[in-house]
Amino acid sequence: MSQSEPPGGVFGLSYDGETRVIEALKLVSTGIIVLVGAWPIYWMTQLAFTEYETVEDAVTVFPAPDIFTLDNFNVLTEPEMYTYMFNTVVVAIGTIVTVVLVSLLAGYGLARLDFPQKENFARVLLIGYLFSPIVIGIPLYQIWQNIGLLGTRFGLIIALSAISMPFAVWLMWKYIMTIPEAHEEAAWVDGASRWRGFRDVVVPQCRPAIIAAALFAFALAWNDFTFAQILLPQTDTTTFAPGILRAMGQAQFLPQAYLMAISLAMTLPPLLFAYFMQSYLLKGFQVRAL
Repeated sequence: MSQSEPPGGVFGLSYDGETRVIEALKLVSTGIIVLVGAWPIYWMTQLAFTEYETVEDAVTVFPAPDIFTLDNFNVLTEPEMYTYMFNTVVVAIGTIVTVVLVSLLAGYGLARLDFPQKENFARVLLIGYLFSPIVIGIPLYQIWQNIGLLGTRFGLIIALSAISMPFAVWLMWKYIMTIPEAHEEAAWVDGASRWRGFRDVVVPQCRPAIIAAALFAFALAWNDFTFAQILLPQTDTTTFAPGILRAMGQAQFLPQAYLMAISLAMTLPPLLFAYFMQSYLLKGFQVRAL
């Protein structure tokens, strides 16, 4: 006669039963999180492909095929939209290049060089995250105005790079520490300088961290509203997010379907970037020392 299994933990079930309950709760909670995160994207996508005349009364959970249209995306062909898109792409690329180059050099210095107060210096970098963009943006407005950077894309690139830099530097620092210094020493033995060892040995192995830092900088620059609204008061240099707000104010009325089409166009690039680079991202963010 077999003895019954002793009761488990908090649920008072057998260990096998409790394991199944925990797994079920994980699946349910994951499903809820996915639903909450995906629902706004689904609703935005549905509105973007719905005839704007019927948006108010035709939007349902499962829309009918006869209200499907691509005409809402014609709003992206307006001259202002081209300007906003061009400015956003320039700012995003400039921010990515600045963040990656500076964080690579700074991270290498922290990982390979010894200097006084190195640990404290690295910690001070994180102080920047204690301040919200609106708190930093107002003083920057005065500073940029005095030195001639107000209303320029270069000024916005500097501001966004400064916000992205602390995380990128820490990521590069901890990632480079996982690369054996013996690889560089072997290059030095063959006659390579420290710079060439960094360029030919360290940088290629930092590809996952570079992509992770680039995605972080890209997402911050592409979706930025506060800094662009404050530091780019002219319409001809502004980016997508504040540009849409100004377009709404100038047009007095912008159909909801048009807004969703613009929002979908803004949302797709970061999603596609993250999707196709996810293998590198996982390697870049999985730094044990971080």
